Amino acid sequence: MNIIIFQAFRATVVLGIAIFAFASDALAAPVLTPATATRVTENSATIIGHVSNPQKNSTVWFELFNKSGAVTAVAVQGIWNDGTFEWNLRDLNQGETYSFRSAAMEGGVTVYSPTSSFTTVVPKVAVPVTTTTSPSGVSTPTSATKTTKAVETTTVEKKATATPVVTSEGFTNNNSAAIIGAGSGLFPTTLIGWIILIIAILAVVLLGQMVNESIEKRKKIAEEKKKEEAGEDIE
Repeated sequence: MNIIIFQAFRATVVLGIAIFAFASDALAAPVLTPATATRVTENSATIIGHVSNPQKNSTVWFELFNKSGAVTAVAVQGIWNDGTFEWNLRDLNQGETYSFRSAAMEGGVTVYSPTSSFTTVVPKVAVPVTTTTSPSGVSTPTSATKTTKAVETTTVEKKATATPVVTSEGFTNNNSAAIIGAGSGLFPTTLIGWIILIIAILAVVLLGQMVNESIEKRKKIAEEKKKEEAGEDIE
């Protein structure tokens, strides 16, 4: 029994060391600074993000939100260590607010920056000015009376073509920022899920081994007892 306890303790220690070494490396998720927008005009803008992930390669992209909350991913690229990435948005509507954020993924962990927003510029309407001449010959500027005509307009929401984010590892931007999840199939899709699965498998194997050794020990004791009883019958 002492041997079984020692083996179980040794297996637990080895497993703990392996999990700690694996998790400390894999859980080093990328770090994103808040995304910003610059060069905002009537129908265009440039969004900028920055990622930091020492000695690792990160897959980064931007996510744009439309009025219904649907997400469009753009500017998918890989950055080693740390760096700035940006994307130019075109064909935007005047005076409309757009929300966006940056995202990064490495080692199966996806992180997002806080959501930012910007509003496109609305052009100023020039008011025409006319002059009137008084009897004394002095010209006085006066504001012209503007006559406006009602025109029916139709607002069309412009949508960008969605670009799915898929890397060589097979992960997509559908991954959650949380690192605990069961996954949609037979196997987990997150690091913690895999660790829990490995621990459960090893625990089942270890328990099975302990039960098997206990059964074998009982069989051995029973056989020795039978031999002793058979020897006593012969005498």
